[in-house]
Amino acid sequence: MKDRLANFLAYLEISQRKFETNCGLSNGFADKVGDSIREANLKKITDAYPELNTNWLKTGEGEMLKPVVNQNNVVGDNIHGNKVTVNKSENDKLFELLKTKDEQLNKSQEQISKSQEQISEVLAVIKSKDDQINRLIGLVERHGQ
Repeated sequence: MKDRLANFLAYLEISQRKFETNCGLSNGFADKVGDSIREANLKKITDAYPELNTNWLKTGEGEMLKPVVNQNNVVGDNIHGNKVTVNKSENDKLFELLKTKDEQLNKSQEQISKSQEQISEVLAVIKSKDDQINRLIGLVERHGQ
């Protein structure tokens, strides 16, 4: 278990001391951990690092990290391979905001399309009136001579 814990700390790029402090564990805990661990200490680790697969820590089976931390967080790697935790509730809020903005954009596009149709209709009326005026001018010029 000590080696697996060392692998996890290397993955996090933190010292044993920082890990122990973050978990509320005694100084030297990481050096003294054996093949078994008290549930109270395991809970402290889980609370501080919910992404850690505790079954892997205890047995070496499975992956080091859980694919989903909990209901609210997702752990993954960013483009540079660094650990990233995304808060799903914040992500959900952003998704809803994007959805609202997308709906507003769709409504705006519909309004623009309607406006373009109206403009086309007005241009057709103007062209028709322009044609009528040109015919009248032609008639006046022929009768005026």
